Amino acid sequence: MPEINHPVLTFNNHFTCQYEFDKEPKAPLTIVYIHGLSSNPWGKKPEAVHTLAHQLGLNFFRFELAGHGIDGAHYDDTDLEVWRNQVVDIINNQIKGDVLLVGHCIGGWTSLLTALACPDRVKGVICTSTAPNLYRLLMHLATKEQKEELETKHKVTVGIERMTFTFTERFMECAKRNAITELPSIPIHCPVHLLQGLQDTFIDWRIVLKLAEKIESPTVVAKVLKSMNHHAQKPADLKEINNSIRDIVQKIILP
Repeated sequence: MPEINHPVLTFNNHFTCQYEFDKEPKAPLTIVYIHGLSSNPWGKKPEAVHTLAHQLGLNFFRFELAGHGIDGAHYDDTDLEVWRNQVVDIINNQIKGDVLLVGHCIGGWTSLLTALACPDRVKGVICTSTAPNLYRLLMHLATKEQKEELETKHKVTVGIERMTFTFTERFMECAKRNAITELPSIPIHCPVHLLQGLQDTFIDWRIVLKLAEKIESPTVVAKVLKSMNHHAQKPADLKEINNSIRDIVQKIILP
């Protein structure tokens, strides 16, 4: 990957992140892209979303989650609530008007938590390969050795498809607190699209059905894509993500 050189934001007087804010004249909406764990906002998915935002005349904001990118040294100080608060800070201090959140994996979970925190600003949410029951899933999949590693070293490293992820004890406790699929209902009332792949070897596709059932919005779409894996980077995946963006954008700006 070529060297990235973008403006930098400071969050909570501790974390820093590179970001890009592409503003379109008279844009009625800002799309905010939230990347996944151990990833970044400069790859194929955010590029495809960025291109579509420009075509639709919308603003586009992408950024590095705290503890990622130039802030990698602070990863152990982060968790879902830090990332949610980071997105809320961006919405309140960097963006004017309505927001559509597009999040992948942990970014999707963070998007849902942000929608709960900012119902007046977040007008739509799109989640790809999201995992809002990750604590239970990891505890189910973890070996005895991995559980011991988490207890003694306060973090554990696991392989998921072709990548390696580190989960800290702090992250796991926060994930347990924010397992929204355990709620009787999820009070999000804006349009939500949930995209999940049958080729995802980590996240069970049926989670989107549980989410769709519990989210209170009357406009929830669950898409199960037969050929999509966890990373959702194939041309067909990107096309379906952008189809969801078009659909929700139309609902937001043409009610």
